[in-house]
Amino acid sequence: MNFLDFKNLLFEKAKIAGFNECEIYFSDGESISISVYEGEVEKYNLAKSFGLSFRGKINNKMGYSFTEILDEAAIDMLINSAKNSANLIENDDETFIYGGDKIYNEVKTYSKELENIDPSKMIYLALDLEKEAKNYCDKVVNINGCKISYSSSNYGIYNTKGLELTNKDNILTSYVVPVVEDESGKNDGVGYVVASSIDEVDTKKMAKQGVEEALSKLGGKSIASGTYNTIIYNEAMVQLLETFASTFSGDAAQKGLSLFKGKEGEIVASSLVTIVDDPLMEDGIASAPFDDEGVATYTKKIIYEGKLNTLLHNLKTAHKQGVKSTGNGFKASYASPVNVSESNLYLRAGEKSFEDLMKEINEGLIITDLAGLHSGANTVSGDFSLAAKGFYVKNGEKTFPVEQITVAGNYFDLLKNIIAIGNDLKFPLSNVGSPSVIAKGLSIAGK
Repeated sequence: MNFLDFKNLLFEKAKIAGFNECEIYFSDGESISISVYEGEVEKYNLAKSFGLSFRGKINNKMGYSFTEILDEAAIDMLINSAKNSANLIENDDETFIYGGDKIYNEVKTYSKELENIDPSKMIYLALDLEKEAKNYCDKVVNINGCKISYSSSNYGIYNTKGLELTNKDNILTSYVVPVVEDESGKNDGVGYVVASSIDEVDTKKMAKQGVEEALSKLGGKSIASGTYNTIIYNEAMVQLLETFASTFSGDAAQKGLSLFKGKEGEIVASSLVTIVDDPLMEDGIASAPFDDEGVATYTKKIIYEGKLNTLLHNLKTAHKQGVKSTGNGFKASYASPVNVSESNLYLRAGEKSFEDLMKEINEGLIITDLAGLHSGANTVSGDFSLAAKGFYVKNGEKTFPVEQITVAGNYFDLLKNIIAIGNDLKFPLSNVGSPSVIAKGLSIAGK
């Protein structure tokens, strides 16, 4: 059965079964991932996937179901499963099938340069990337990972209110993790790229990035416990923003799981801090012209110069708060319910170079790596205590690598204690980005 016939018959039968509004969401995708090790292809995965979810309102409750097959038996299953799931719902939260917006912004999420990508060229690039990393210097003793991946999808929403939306996206990523060793020990680094064309995969550049990062960490030592002038490097700041991204969720706030609850309009951060959710970013990993409820997306400053403007909402949480959805109702997959989540979330860059930041602290610490974020960070209280690595700064310059330390603080206090922001905004294989920052009030535990 073709897709449109399936949709029309599903909506017709759902109406007969008692559903007064209903919607389908579909995702049709493919992916190729290639991992290499010791000059050979270790894993080659080629996958195609199709899935369709159905949701409908019956007796003022929303039922959900999903399928990977388009036939008449699947239609009956979807209707019966959705009806059963609606009967199990005990809360009175109002849910919505959305009629759509007048205008949907255009955003580049698909690169034609990646169409019909040649797997043999991907294999060549992965093998060459491993070779370049191994041959970069004689201190490279192993490669912990070397991979290139491509994925594309066509997805969309149709409902009985006349909404018909589709979009395509695709992405190519690659990374290498070289391990270096000398008499002081071992360390690794990462070289990576997010590309909109296979020609952007520069194996020499990625190998250099990964090996140089690993080499820079050799000879690390601990420092005395205390309070230091501290730069949080962009990639470490991304780790913190990613970990605490749920604090911007209207759903988390309404459940009492975010200290930003009820703080809209209040100063919650340094006046230097502007945090943006931008689903319209060109080639952003999480860019989309509409969310998974069919709401038009738009760029929003969650925090603007220290003031909390808005939390992120889907239709349900927006209705509860008496505001409009921010277009942040997204699914983890076609089979998942709609939740609230960020798109491309980032701390806006400042004007200072990284060298300027080092000169500003003169003597202190750069935090480059954080570990233990799942167990050492409490997203409700904001408290964190994390194993860290970095560099010591003296006279405004890096001197030696630092390891075996723990950094502790509070995320909400951290936002208030940022006193300088760099211009080195970075999205490290992530939909979350940040520049480097100078922050006060962090405690360092060392030797």
